[in-house]
Amino acid sequence: MRVLLHPFLSLCLLASAALAPLAHADSYPNKPVRVVVHNTPGSALDIVARRVGARLADQWGQPVVVDNRAGAGGVIATDAVAKAAPDGYTLLAGADGPITILPTLAASLPYDPRRDLVPVVSLGETDFLLVAHPKTGFKTVADFVRAAKTRPGQYNYASAGNGSPQHFAAELLKQQAGIYVTHIPYRGGPVGLADVVAGQVDVMFIAVGPALAHVQAGRLVALASGGEARHPLLPNVPTLSETYPGLRAGTWFGLFAPAATPPGVLEALGAEVAKVLADPRVRSDLAAQGIRATGYPQGRFTAFVSQESGKYATLVKSAGIRAE
Repeated sequence: MRVLLHPFLSLCLLASAALAPLAHADSYPNKPVRVVVHNTPGSALDIVARRVGARLADQWGQPVVVDNRAGAGGVIATDAVAKAAPDGYTLLAGADGPITILPTLAASLPYDPRRDLVPVVSLGETDFLLVAHPKTGFKTVADFVRAAKTRPGQYNYASAGNGSPQHFAAELLKQQAGIYVTHIPYRGGPVGLADVVAGQVDVMFIAVGPALAHVQAGRLVALASGGEARHPLLPNVPTLSETYPGLRAGTWFGLFAPAATPPGVLEALGAEVAKVLADPRVRSDLAAQGIRATGYPQGRFTAFVSQESGKYATLVKSAGIRAE
């Protein structure tokens, strides 16, 4: 038996359904928000997530819990958020590795970033430094390349994991310089960096922030920076492109939510994060860590992520880079 609804009641039900996401946004958040970070504590991504999370907690009056889940190049953390409830209370602080690089390298992933996640707002970006342990004797990129050509396979480099932007940067340098250097993947950038500082690994691409104190103390030698111009915190360090024109090395960070998260929640969340990142004190604090705050809104950030996916797909094909 079919039940016929009065036209007025039907309109009320439709209006209620349309307003439900807005009502959700008005009350969001009313409990702790968890931000899953796919790298280890002390990484540039972790630094951004904690700085922004602390300010959001102050604005909301609700705890923002940073949950570090490093490993598998960011796949573990990204998959956890992709499968979380789409209610705005579980978010991913993600970077290019598991979002735009690994999908072009790995034959299969437990998630599809385009289908299972939605970009919310960009957080920032940072240049990489190519650093070496002082015992190598390297002072410049040319020194490193010369030694690697003389003794193929005898030098090694650390990364934050297979498919990480550090891994990708090193493989591009290897391809352009025509050298062979052994890859040693770690569960996060700071973990690999610790072994470079200890002299267990020769070189590494790493974000400016985690490496800066080691470079200034002489525990590491900065061979080059990966930005378009010399980094303001290390103006005497040449860029990679001064030796290899067009070669860049760095990473970006953004906030992602599970697909089907209510649009009103996404809009409110993006606006709050952008407000935090527009604060001159926050921008200055992050700049001291080598991080440029961005805060691109959802539309611009979504287009950026799509562009990055296409860029990496082209680079993977042209450079012949494969997952290990």
